[in-house]
Parts: sequence; C-alpha cells; structure tokens
Amino acid sequence: VAGGVLMYGIPEFRLPKAIVQQEIDGLKKMGVDFECNMVIGKVLTIDELIGEYGYEAVFVGSGAGLPRFMGIPGESLKGVYSANEFLTRSNLMKAYLPTSKTPIRTGRKVAVVGGGNVAMDAARSALRLGAETVYIVYRRGMAELPARKEEVEHAEEEGIVFKTLTNPTEVLGDENGWVKGMTCVK
Repeated sequence: VAGGVLMYGIPEFRLPKAIVQQEIDGLKKMGVDFECNMVIGKVLTIDELIGEYGYEAVFVGSGAGLPRFMGIPGESLKGVYSANEFLTRSNLMKAYLPTSKTPIRTGRKVAVVGGGNVAMDAARSALRLGAETVYIVYRRGMAELPARKEEVEHAEEEGIVFKTLTNPTEVLGDENGWVKGMTCVK
C-alpha cells in the first residue's frame, strides 16, 4: 500500500487517510513512482533501478519492523496481538466490521504492553472498538514513557488507565485457548 504504515498502522483519528492520500497524489504528480511489495536486493537492486530503469534517485521505505514479544507464557493465545497486527487489522482490513475476514476480538478489558506512540494508538483504538477499560502496562514510570506528551494526554483524556512500574509475567488463557487475563509484577 502506498503510504505504508501511515495508511495501515496509524489510526484514522490520529492521521486521516485522506491527508495521506493527498500527499501521495501530490508526490505522484511530481513524478514519483511508488513500487510496493518489493524486496530490494532480491526482486530488484538499487543499482538496477538506477542503471536499467533510469531512476536518478531511489528512496527505500522499508516499512514497519517485526514485532517484539516478551517471551512469557501465554503469548501465543488467541486474542494476543502484536501492535502492528492489531492496528493493521483495524485500520486496513476493517476488522471492526462484522463481515471482516480478519476479525479482531476485543474484550471488555484490554491490556496494551508498552509506552510508546504505537501503544497509545493501540489503546485508543481498542476503546473505539468497544473495550470498556483499556490499560497501558509499562515497566517504567510515567516520566519515562517514550510516547509524545500529547499522545499520553489524549490517552488519559479518553480514560486509558496507566499501570506503570508494572511488568507482565504471564498471559492467562481459558479452556478454549483465548486470553482471559494477565499476571504482572509491580
């Protein structure tokens, strides 16, 4: 998708897709070509793009990185998502619609582990998807949250509950393999 994570990873309430599309359209009018889903170095090399295809400049937007998990028991339970998967499903795949082929099951209570901007996006999105209570679980204090100050303020205004100086030790599951809770240490 042209625009990458700006289109599929950042929620509409934070960055409207129409604005991203306007920027993409403007770049296209200036002569910028977008080649998505290319593995540079495998499908094409930068040398080929410049030499064989005649490009004068190449920008490689490598996209979002792979998720990092905590290595605790229960991370593979149904209903445990990486932030990238959760945001992609809710933003690009419209997983909040009943007809979605990739639905997201949000519980009444949702815990988001982490304290960066992506964690704030995931927490605020979970509220919009129907969660009654959303917790940000972060191992350090409020002063050390890596998220931008205004992102934290928006999350607080929307009712996100911050559990700082808290570290998950296990994700608990039910008899059907769905997440039902989380054990943490303070």
